[in-house]
Amino acid sequence: MVTRENLIYSASAAARILGIIYGHSRIVVREWCAVIWVWVPGHRPRFMSKAAFKRHFVERRKAAARALRVTQHIMNPTAFTVRNEAKGSTYTVQTVPAGLVCQCEDYRNQVQFLGHGCCKHSYAVLNHLGFNSLSSYLNAEKSDPISVLAA
Repeated sequence: MVTRENLIYSASAAARILGIIYGHSRIVVREWCAVIWVWVPGHRPRFMSKAAFKRHFVERRKAAARALRVTQHIMNPTAFTVRNEAKGSTYTVQTVPAGLVCQCEDYRNQVQFLGHGCCKHSYAVLNHLGFNSLSSYLNAEKSDPISVLAA
């Protein structure tokens, strides 16, 4: 079950960041004020930066987006179909003035716990439009909203 505490700061994320195989041991992750406390049994506990987890969170979704296929709707140029050929799943992503909106569970979890979201489907649309980050898209949208979707 996804919670506010484990959406970004999870044991599996800690394992990937540390380069260890998750599942062989129970990794304990606790959020402190400005850092994340991580304990892997058999090792000394360590503090990790929240920034490292946040970078991992974004980079993992950007990497997954590269395998997705994006099609812009002809009748509604603000809507995109994003298909994951490996899973056979399809989601619709809509561009809105505040960013992008997706139907997927990851996006809904991010909005619920973080107040905003950018899932792998959204990153696939951003790539399709020629942007490498949500902030670069939002900046372009602010300055020239018509040309952003015409690209």
